[in-house]
Amino acid sequence: MSGNEAGHESEDIDGLRVATIGPADAELNVLVFMGMRACVDPVEMRRYDLLAREWKARVTVVDTPGCGYAGGKLSRPERAGLRHGDFTRVARRMVYAATQFDDRLRQRPVTLVGYSLGAGIAAAAAADPGLLRVGHLVAIEPASARRRNPLRLMAAARAEERWVAGHPAEGADQFVPDSVPHRAGDLALLGYALSRGCFARDMLRSNGVQAFPLQVVHADDSLVCPPDDISRVVSRCRRSGMNVYDVAVSGRHGMWQSLSDVQNLARETRKQWTY
Repeated sequence: MSGNEAGHESEDIDGLRVATIGPADAELNVLVFMGMRACVDPVEMRRYDLLAREWKARVTVVDTPGCGYAGGKLSRPERAGLRHGDFTRVARRMVYAATQFDDRLRQRPVTLVGYSLGAGIAAAAAADPGLLRVGHLVAIEPASARRRNPLRLMAAARAEERWVAGHPAEGADQFVPDSVPHRAGDLALLGYALSRGCFARDMLRSNGVQAFPLQVVHADDSLVCPPDDISRVVSRCRRSGMNVYDVAVSGRHGMWQSLSDVQNLARETRKQWTY
């Protein structure tokens, strides 16, 4: 395990970089699943430092296999699952790495946070019996909210990227180009899995495994997660008996790139917590 000037500890496990930030004795333990092409680096850790401080939590984050320029490649079984929109094996590998790094994630209920791609992985982790005890799940802009044509989903994501590039918010991160082109196939497969729209399915499956509150955070002008898609997901989950909070915020899908937006989001979600 290594530390650095940013105040977080990190380690490589099974080809994935895992890092944690926040007080070791925090009552709240958070496990984060990142979006497409994100990786554990100093820039990314700035937003998790914000979450740790706003929530008074210990926050752990792990690379996504095949993310593009960090972390390990997807395995054959992981690829096979993704062809059907199934993130289960990807989630298991990530959770295994995270719990090897910090076994406190297995000792108590964990708050799962997933952004975009990560929301789908978080849902799969929650639905996997015995993998983790989930105390709470925060799904931010779940890109797998409904089944879509893969090319249209890609076009929406690119339009959001162009908007973010043209309208940099205060504290916004700079985009880092993919530097490992031989993983383009893994990225494409992760994107295809998102287009299968299995977020609601996995949330309903999770409700048969364990009970926990779900917050679905979405931006009112998002092209990747239009409000109507989120409303349908929220309604399905509520009909199943889940405790679901619909958290609408102003902005676009790329709000996660703005540190000020992340801070506001953390405060808005915290207002609804009752524990």
